[in-house]
Amino acid sequence: MKKLVLILGLLPLAVMAKPPHGEHHDGGKPPMHRFEEDHSGQHLPRYLKKLDLSEKQEADIKSLLKTKFGDSRSRFEEDHAVRAELHALSFSADYNEEKAKALLEKSTAIHQQLALEKSKLDNAVFLLLTAPQQEKLKAEIAKFEH
Repeated sequence: MKKLVLILGLLPLAVMAKPPHGEHHDGGKPPMHRFEEDHSGQHLPRYLKKLDLSEKQEADIKSLLKTKFGDSRSRFEEDHAVRAELHALSFSADYNEEKAKALLEKSTAIHQQLALEKSKLDNAVFLLLTAPQQEKLKAEIAKFEH
């Protein structure tokens, strides 16, 4: 009986605790796969970390990211909605292969546009680097290519 009272007393604490799947390996911050946070709290692409950027370069890159990457957020959300619609269609009695193909084509078009925008942004960042920084970046990228 005492054990039951103890368990019932601890139950509210267990419910209020953060679930394990919500925790992150770095102490609670969500993972950022492409970006590193600098001292101002803004993010730069992780691949720029070892390049010793000047303050002007950092400011110019942040400006580019703010204007170009910010535009992509709505496309990410649109793609997420399309994939959710496809998922719902897949588990529906109203499944129609033509509707599924149309949703897949829409998702593919969004992905193509996002990839194009990312490549343009990466090139714009690359052009802001000095020749030695560009060479160093190319050498770092080559390490990860197989």
